Amino acid sequence: MKRKAAEEEGQGPLLTVIRWLAGIAIKCIRRRPRLFAPTQPDGWSVQPIAIGSRFAPDADLDTATGTPVGDEGCYLYILNEAANWDYSTTGSLLFSIWQRPWGHSWLILESPEERLEFGHTGDLGQIKPRYHDGVFQRIREGHPNPIEYLWQTRSDGKFQTGKPNRPPTFVWRMPITRRRYQRIYESAMQRKYDQFGLRINNCTDMVVATAALAGIHLVHRIRLTVPQEVTVWGRKRRIWTDLQYRILEYSTPDLLEADLRQLAQLGIGSDVTEWYLASQWRRSRRGLGVSSDTEPMGELS
Repeated sequence: MKRKAAEEEGQGPLLTVIRWLAGIAIKCIRRRPRLFAPTQPDGWSVQPIAIGSRFAPDADLDTATGTPVGDEGCYLYILNEAANWDYSTTGSLLFSIWQRPWGHSWLILESPEERLEFGHTGDLGQIKPRYHDGVFQRIREGHPNPIEYLWQTRSDGKFQTGKPNRPPTFVWRMPITRRRYQRIYESAMQRKYDQFGLRINNCTDMVVATAALAGIHLVHRIRLTVPQEVTVWGRKRRIWTDLQYRILEYSTPDLLEADLRQLAQLGIGSDVTEWYLASQWRRSRRGLGVSSDTEPMGELS
C-alpha cells in the first residue's frame, strides 16, 4: 500500500518503523520464506501446482546426460527477482506483501550475433491502483469481495526492453538451438503485451511460456485457499463473500526461482547470477568513465 493510504489510516509513522524493523529481522534470520502451507484451522492452505513433465517431447537433450543442448553461442537466460513472500499464514503473507510488494521475471535471448534482454511489465498504478493497493483499499471500504480486485485485467502492459531498475536475485541459463532461438524471437516480437493480469498473462507467465518454446517446463504456479476473514490492521476483515474467490491461482517469481535453483543444482542449465551482476557492475563503471585492467568473459552488452 502506498504511504498516502497508510497516512489516511493515521498509522504512517508507525507502519514505517514496523517495515524498517521487519527488514532487519528478515536479514537477521537469513532464511527463505515458505512456499507451502498445509490446511490450517481457518482454512488457509498453499500448494505449488505441479507440472506434467519436465521436458517437451521434442526437447533437444544430450542422449547420455538427459540435459539440454544447443548450438554454439545460443542461450536462453531467465532472470528472476524473487519477492520472498512468506506463505506460512495469511498474516505472514500480508505482512511480507506490505514489506515488499513486488517481484519480476524477465529474459535474455542470445546468439553469437546479438543479445536481447526483455520482459513483460504492467500493473503500473497510473490508471488504477496496483493490485495490492486495490485490495487493501477495498478492505478499508468494507467491500464484500476485496480479493476480487485480483481477478481484474490491466490494460497498461508494456514490452520491457533492457534490464529493469532492480537487480535479479537469480539468473539461470540454458543452451538452445538456432531453430529454437528463431522460434522464441518470433514469438517475442509477435506477442501482445498490452494486457496484464495477476492470475494470468503476467511477467512470469511470459517467461515460462518462452521456456516451453525452448523445450522445458517450469514450476511456477501456486494455489492459495483463502479464509473468508483474515486479521488486517488488528481487526477481522472479510476478504470474500462470493465462494468463487475462495481459491486463487497465479504465477509467482518466488516459486519459479525455487525451481530454477533446483534445476541448476541438478545440472540442468546453470547458475550465472554472479556473472550477470559482475557484468552489469562493469558496465556501470564504464558509464562513469572508470577503467579496469580486467573484464569478465562473455560480458553483457
